[in-house]
Amino acid sequence: MAWTSQVQAADRAVPATWSMNVPNGYRQAFEDNGNTIVLTPANPEQFMLRFTYHSLKAYVKERPRVGREFIEHLARKRALPTFPVDGNGGVAYLEPPVVSEQDGVRVHESAGGLGLDDAYVTFTIAIDDAHRSDPVVQELMRSGIRVLLGRIRSAPG
Repeated sequence: MAWTSQVQAADRAVPATWSMNVPNGYRQAFEDNGNTIVLTPANPEQFMLRFTYHSLKAYVKERPRVGREFIEHLARKRALPTFPVDGNGGVAYLEPPVVSEQDGVRVHESAGGLGLDDAYVTFTIAIDDAHRSDPVVQELMRSGIRVLLGRIRSAPG
């Protein structure tokens, strides 16, 4: 798959502003000076997840739930339902997938957002069409993405 060559081994830690407890079996890499975590499963041809953290800590004193409010606003604007995220108390939405072709491969891409009190996280999911029926991919779409979103935390301070 085209995206696997773009993902490089992690050679630095995530900035102190956030963390993600990555499950065993996932490969992780960092982009954007650690603001983006890229995850792939043991078979990276199946799918790729990209999570990008955006801090709103400067606004928390005025609006204690600014990240959640932002994501709820975006979801309303796009007429998408939100869902609570266990593990970090956040709220998220997921857009319906869009099918495109990348390097001759059909890919299903979805985007979404996670709102925490002091930040928001944008994320994308890219699934190779040939792997949509794989049990790992089915689990990701059934409940796995919610579990992964619940593993994201803002650092204190």
